[in-house]
Amino acid sequence: MPKTIKSELSEYQHQVKIFEWADMMSVQKPELKLLNASLMGVHLSFKILNKYRKAGVKKGYPDIFLPVPKGIFHGLFIELKKVGGSAPTKEQTEWLNELVGWGYDCYCCKGSQAAISTIESYLNG
Repeated sequence: MPKTIKSELSEYQHQVKIFEWADMMSVQKPELKLLNASLMGVHLSFKILNKYRKAGVKKGYPDIFLPVPKGIFHGLFIELKKVGGSAPTKEQTEWLNELVGWGYDCYCCKGSQAAISTIESYLNG
């Protein structure tokens, strides 16, 4: 029986690729040094998750944030999903909609390439 090779990257692997790209490109675009991620994409035990929630980590908060104003926007938020993955949750959609209302540019991106393209477009105006 032939072996099945899983070529699809996990959300975590896509996020790692984004931050490797940002690190490499930060020489040309120093703003990328400010690109950061939330812990919510990491699977935590209930005990640890509860500890972080008490300290302010909130359900649905976007995965990636670039706190650099461009044009009319205060910064960029990205909810990252793996290619072929699920749609954003109700809480994730609520966060993105709320942040748009406060003047942030927000996207849900499927995969690292979509997220990198979104970040590049944002930085290029």
